[in-house]
Amino acid sequence: MKLPGFRHRRRDRDLDEEIRSHLQMAVRDRVDRGETTDGASSSARREFGNTTLIKEITREMWGWTAVERLFQDLRFTARVLRQSPGFAAVAILSIALGIGVNTAIFSLIDAVLLKPLAVQNPDRLVIIGDPTHTGSLSEGAGRSDIFSYPFFERLRARQQVFTEVYASGRCERLDVTLANGLPVSSGAKIRGRFVTGNFFSLLGVSSLAGRVFTEPEVRIPGSAPVMVIGYGLWQRAFAGDLHAVGQTLVVNGSNFTIIGVMPAEFSGDVVGAPTDIWFPITMQAQANPGHDSFKDPQTSWLLVMGRLKPGVSLRQADASVQVIGHRLLEELYKNAQSADGMQELLKARIEVTPGGKGFSRVRHDLAAPLMILMGIVVLVLLISCANVANLQLARAAARGREMSLRLAVGASRTRLVRQLLTESLVISAAGAGLGLVFALWGTYLFLQLVAASTQIGLNVRLDGTILLFTVAAACLAGLLFGIVPAIQGTRLDLISMLKESKAGQPKAFARGLGKALVVSQIVFSLVLLVCAGLFIRTLRNLEQVDVGYARNGLLLADLDFKAAGYQDNRIDELVRNLLQKMQALPGVESVSVSENGLFSGTDSEGNNDIEGFVARARADRLNRYDRVGPNYFYTIGARIVAGRGIGLQDTENAPKVAVINEKMAQFYFPHENPIGRHIFDSDDPSGKDRIAIPIVGVVRDVKQNRLREPAPRRFYFALLQHRPPDPIDALNLEIRTRVPSKLLVDAVRRAVKDLDSKLPLNVNTADDLIRDEVSQEKVVAQLSSFFGLLAVVLAAIGLYGVMSYLTARRTTEIGIRMALGARRPAVMGMVLGETLRLVALGVLLGVAASALAAGLLAKSLFGLPSFDLLSTGGAAAVIAMAAALATYLPARRAARIDPMTALRYE
Repeated sequence: MKLPGFRHRRRDRDLDEEIRSHLQMAVRDRVDRGETTDGASSSARREFGNTTLIKEITREMWGWTAVERLFQDLRFTARVLRQSPGFAAVAILSIALGIGVNTAIFSLIDAVLLKPLAVQNPDRLVIIGDPTHTGSLSEGAGRSDIFSYPFFERLRARQQVFTEVYASGRCERLDVTLANGLPVSSGAKIRGRFVTGNFFSLLGVSSLAGRVFTEPEVRIPGSAPVMVIGYGLWQRAFAGDLHAVGQTLVVNGSNFTIIGVMPAEFSGDVVGAPTDIWFPITMQAQANPGHDSFKDPQTSWLLVMGRLKPGVSLRQADASVQVIGHRLLEELYKNAQSADGMQELLKARIEVTPGGKGFSRVRHDLAAPLMILMGIVVLVLLISCANVANLQLARAAARGREMSLRLAVGASRTRLVRQLLTESLVISAAGAGLGLVFALWGTYLFLQLVAASTQIGLNVRLDGTILLFTVAAACLAGLLFGIVPAIQGTRLDLISMLKESKAGQPKAFARGLGKALVVSQIVFSLVLLVCAGLFIRTLRNLEQVDVGYARNGLLLADLDFKAAGYQDNRIDELVRNLLQKMQALPGVESVSVSENGLFSGTDSEGNNDIEGFVARARADRLNRYDRVGPNYFYTIGARIVAGRGIGLQDTENAPKVAVINEKMAQFYFPHENPIGRHIFDSDDPSGKDRIAIPIVGVVRDVKQNRLREPAPRRFYFALLQHRPPDPIDALNLEIRTRVPSKLLVDAVRRAVKDLDSKLPLNVNTADDLIRDEVSQEKVVAQLSSFFGLLAVVLAAIGLYGVMSYLTARRTTEIGIRMALGARRPAVMGMVLGETLRLVALGVLLGVAASALAAGLLAKSLFGLPSFDLLSTGGAAAVIAMAAALATYLPARRAARIDPMTALRYE
């Protein structure tokens, strides 16, 4: 191929003309000296030398040789692949699958773990507090990882290391409708956040339409009923209509005007929870009625982020925040905390970490599962590479004579290796292009799977980082499956190769390299299948774990009284009416109530003395607790193992009682009966204000919120006897049903709506909440199973290709065996036996590798031994069946060989 450009083509023509003129002159000189024309021509060419080599040397002197050779290699590769469409299709599809799944998982890792916020100079942002929190009104007072608004105001006034500091907090519940009462976004959860007026200016983001609110206009509480909406809500609710700006939305009963729309690339400062609406923080009482925590120093609910001043380092900011933060904690909470509690609070560090990637609980939760999935898909890519390497080795053996001829006419081995590597890289590039299509499709399916199982929302887009990863993966894959076949395919004995027939072609493929690649595929596939089995069994163990109560036939509902505007004196009457109404529903067996509830995400911890026990450390006095209504344990199905539970007799006028769980009984009373002993309900060590509450029962350990964690020490008070010092904001209903609990969900909703249509209510079955708790494990189990089966299919294809090639090479041998009397079953057994040896070796090595992988995954597993025989045995059985199916056709083809045809085969 000529170099591009008219100038080069003219140079090439001039060179040909010059060589031709030189040869003609040499021939004339020899003819003039008396030689014949033919003799003169031959001697002139011998004296001149290899004209092709001279042309090559001359072109190298001109430059651009590398580009010319690259175009030559590409053109030759295209011709070769067109001549072998079957090989090209299988190779490109294998690499596309490997690169596609890797790109899909990497795009999720990039969105969750790597990608910075779409803001100005994200590297200068700093999070003050715990970056894994997303802010909740239910967080306890005085925490050093999230803060109250008074804490934030004082911190912003006293700090000297940030240009600005902003705060944001989550809206607990959003009921958003248009002014005509129609829902804004039916079927989709709307997420909102309260932010200070400098939120948008500090981050350096501008609106796509309209404008954002600023600090001066939202400074006065209740004076700015405005909102900025996200791109997603704008598309879902208004179909991208610019007239959305200026419209009024009704949020929890209050009117708010849309003043701006944010661009698609900005979804807020919380990764995994795209924000739909931003409210001024001064409008919290209007947007979240009943949750007016704006001025309350005892409610920690805000996340804080700052932008470093020029020249200020993260270490300097950290040192400054520790000093100021601890002073503020002492100022704000010294009167609200006990001496021990205040001492513990002041010991805690206020984290100061880089904030360019935003806040994210999702990052904390998904980091390990995503890295596990990334390791799995890397193995899938390695299997794909081994597949294509096997195909390349077979082609190298078939092209032995071609390579020998090219070497014989002067091509260097380096030149041939480069040509073969070009073929591999072209295949890899084509696979990467198709793999991007698979990646987009796979990412969409993954996000749908995650959305169906969790409340996580991710913004995954194809960008330069994803493309760069795909290109890098394609180059690496091309080298992985191309370098060894290229070297093997050009390591030839020219004299023997040019003399031998097809049957005598190089034995590089048969010498074991192809078999070694097949064994490696079996090893990788077995590891993936074992991992999939472990994750499936972990999911099953978590779903079937003994939670300490009867989950079947149990409905759980939570009621937010504060959001509906209830005061404490009205809540008692409402609860009594609710319990009566629920008990009267057909199919309901028992109803009770609790402060925290099962799998509600909330819990309480007490610092209590126990009669007869001397605490050696503060942790010995810490126990979880809950306040529950009459018949609570019967309703949830938790067995009383000693004494009695909390019943109807435990009213406000009756003596106070407590029930403890088995773990608490074993810890405080290992060899004694706890019934009749007392819990002291006070932090006052002098005993002046302590209330001695007798223990009247012991109940089974109950998993309140976490399936993986053992049940902690826990005690229960009667809700009617022990009212918290603050008014009750919310309660949980527990409903035991005689019929399948799902059938009563709508009836419960109607009953609550009949009492008060404004009362927010969430109703779930206990089984559904437990399934939500294992949603991440479910996603990992499903994806690892898919990738494991994909690996088995790829390995089976590779094994089929190897055995087909080896069987074809042994055609003459098999014909001789059959001519000498070998029967077809014996021939099939010979081929299957060779496969069995490869599979046995692969399984043996795979079992060892799987044991190592299981050790690395130990933290992600639950209820499984270090070596799980069921998962390993099942994986080996699947591999064996896949290998048998892959080898059956080559074995059957070998058994049908005609001896006479085989003896004539070359």
